[in-house]
Parts: sequence; C-alpha cells; structure tokens
Amino acid sequence: MDVSAAAALVDERLTAFRTQHDIPGVAYGLVKDGELVHASGTGTREVGGGREPGERDILRIASITKSFTAAAVLVLRDRGVLRLDDTLSTFLPWTTELRSPDGGHPITIRDLLAMNAGFPTDDPWGDRNEAQPIEEFDELVAGGLSFARPARTGFEYSNLGYALLGRVIAVASGVDYRTFVNTEILAPLGMSDTGYDGSFVPADQLVPGYAPVDAGLVLEPPTGPGAFSAMGGLHSSVRDLGIWVAGFQSAWSAQPRHPLDRWSLREMQEPQRLVATTVTPAVGGAEQRIVTTSYAFGLMTDDDQVLGRFVSHSGGYPGYGSHMRWHPATGWGLIALGNRTYAPCHRIGTDAMNEIVAATLVTSPLDPGAQLWLRTQEAMAVVESLLRSWDDTLADTWCAPNVDLDRPRAERAAEFRRTAASLGEFTRSARTVEASSPAQVRWWLDGAAGTATVDVLLSPERTPRIQFLRVTLGEAPPNH
Repeated sequence: MDVSAAAALVDERLTAFRTQHDIPGVAYGLVKDGELVHASGTGTREVGGGREPGERDILRIASITKSFTAAAVLVLRDRGVLRLDDTLSTFLPWTTELRSPDGGHPITIRDLLAMNAGFPTDDPWGDRNEAQPIEEFDELVAGGLSFARPARTGFEYSNLGYALLGRVIAVASGVDYRTFVNTEILAPLGMSDTGYDGSFVPADQLVPGYAPVDAGLVLEPPTGPGAFSAMGGLHSSVRDLGIWVAGFQSAWSAQPRHPLDRWSLREMQEPQRLVATTVTPAVGGAEQRIVTTSYAFGLMTDDDQVLGRFVSHSGGYPGYGSHMRWHPATGWGLIALGNRTYAPCHRIGTDAMNEIVAATLVTSPLDPGAQLWLRTQEAMAVVESLLRSWDDTLADTWCAPNVDLDRPRAERAAEFRRTAASLGEFTRSARTVEASSPAQVRWWLDGAAGTATVDVLLSPERTPRIQFLRVTLGEAPPNH
C-alpha cells in the first residue's frame, strides 16, 4: 500500500470512528519509515464548533507517558547510574519491607518497568492522583500497599508502579523527574510541543478534554503535575509523537534518532511479561489468527500470527484517549489523539494498522529468508547437493559431530538416496521459506514425483555447522 492510499484509508476510518464514539475531535498522523507522511484531524477542538484539531495541537497523551518514563530509566541504566535488577529499596529506602503478604521477591526496577510487581490494576484510581504532592506519595508508599499477587508471578497493569519509577529517576539522577525527561529526552529530540504542565500551553494549541455525563459532554477540569506524572502526565501533539515513533523505528538503523542507542531501543520493544493470547478474525476474511500480547518496557507488543509484530501504547485519561502504534517490519506507524474521556483510540489504531499492513504485505510480502545467515543459505545448497549425490567429504565439512551420533551416517545416507529416488529430478520450490531465526530454516523441494520438506538448524560455533538435518517426503509437521 502506498502513502496516498494509506492516508485515504486513515482519513475514512478516523472520521467514522470519531462520529461513532461521539468524540469532539481527533488529531491523527501516519508515519512511514521514520517520517510523518500524513497528519490531519476530524471533528472540532471544542464541543459545538471551532476548527479541526491539527498536527501541532496539544492533547493529553496519558499512559503513552510510560514509554518516556521507561526510556528515562534506560538512559540512567546505560550511564551506569542504576541497574534494572536493583531493588526498589536501593533508591527508596522506605520501601524495604514492601512485598506481598504471601512473600516473594523484593520488587526490582525491572519488575516495575514490565508491570510485574504485583500491584492491583489501578486505572481509575491512578488517573485521579496525578497531582498528588511527592511528600504525600512517599508517605502513602511507606505506609504499605496492597498486592494482587507476589512480584514476578503475573501481569498487573499498574500506574502506581510507574509513579514509583518516577521517584527512582528523581533520586538516582538528583533532579526532578519531569526536569530529567525534559532535559535528557524531549529537548534532544526537538519535541517542543510535549510537556507535563498544560497551563504553559498557548490557548490556541491546547485542546480541551470532555467527559460524558447524562446531559452530554462537559469540560473536564485540567490537573497539574505531581507524583503520578510519570505514569500519565504528558501533553503532546501528533507532530511530536511522530518524532517519538520514528525514534523507535530507527532502532534498526545504524544511527538511531533517539537519546538511547539502537540496542536499548530494541530492548524497550521486546516482550517481558505475557498479557494475553487471543484469537481474532483475519483481515478481510473469516480465517482466524492468534495474537499474543505482552508488556515490554513502557510499551506493548502484539505478535500477530499472520501480520507479525506491532508495538504500541495507549492512553486513557479523564477528558482524553490516545494511541500510538507501529509495525517495525514494514515501517508503518499511526498516532491518534481524541478529546473525550477514555476515547478508545486503540481500537481504531489497531484496525487501521492491520488493514494497512495486510495490504502492504500482499504487494510486498516479508521474506523470512532475508534474516538468514549467509552460512545458513549456503547450508541449504549443501543439503540439496547431498540429496542429489551423497558425499562423505562434504558431510564431514558441514555436519557437526552430533549429526552422526544422533543417527548413523550410513542410515542417513541411505534415506537420502531413497528420498531422492522418490522425488525424481527436483528443484527448490518457489514457496516462501520459513525461518524462526537466522540459524534455522525450512524450505521445500519440488520433484517430478512429489514434494519434500527440508529442515536445517545450524550450531552456535564460530563457524556454524549443521546440527539438525531432516528431509521429509510430503508436508512435515510444524517445527516446535
């Protein structure tokens, strides 16, 4: 799908979405390969009139803030100021006894980043506590907290956990949490529309938030920054979030556009704690597919059986709803910001991105073979040569010692000869190879009398050799 077609799709879907959910206005943008290629808005900034929200208009982004907090933690980790496996009490001594009544591990920074500390889910409560003074927050924590489960035993979405990370950042860095994020992340990226205090935003840029009541939509009073700002306090624009999404997409380039290096950016986007596995209809048809959702570091991942990995985070707050989402393999990304309480921008973001990525993959399918080591590609040719005519010298060069131990060579050579005779003259199938890692590959051979499935896994040696080799007439069962 090209940019113009994707932009038209997003315009149509977001317009219908705004009307369906009675959101005064939605600002949105489309990112491709690290660039904001389309930005627009639908509806109006204010109930009953005014202009459409645009690229530089500023709304609360709520829990998308967590990705900035997580990035700040990794900045400090990369500088050697803290370690992810440091206990919370290393920086907040008043939390030394903080753990589940059932016992379990002391809480670490990593546990908080990955929603793995065991605190109960707290969206309504946390959303109303942003402005709590730091001193009151520290007293609250020192007085003890409730646990839904011991640390490291299951996912529990926790605003409180990210508020605690804000305190860790402040103590470890020696400056206020908001100052650290502004100085070390926002300023270097040129994200001038992004900040924690809405009272400093020019009136012609700040989009008011609305809450539904029986009489209709009413203005939601703004709240100021405080102890819970680290979980949801940021305001931002489509333009600035385009920069933020592009920074994560640059994790696969030689020169990432972010204060973090590419390895830390990739680490932030790796699953840490399983959230859910769902079965969902395939795009454009009745076929079902499996999507595995996990929490990473201030981000979520959806590993789609058909479409691949998406990375995202949503925000829901009194007066606002937001979503950012990208697909690393195709370079597409989407941002949607609405000004109604808990506007479900994640739904339209997910649906629109699924459509865009699915259409892109139809015309430019991902090639799993592109990730293979050159050595793995060479091994494929070696196996085909052995199948045409077994050669002990070639097998000695390419097969690790375990191959003959796992099955006597004479038996394997005899099986190869039988398989070759059953296939007849064969060529490598045009079917797309399957590759779960650079060292593992499955491909197919088309013969005059049938088809064979070939599986190869290379060893972890400096010069990898074949450690697993299987040729199966017909379709082999899935690899596990």
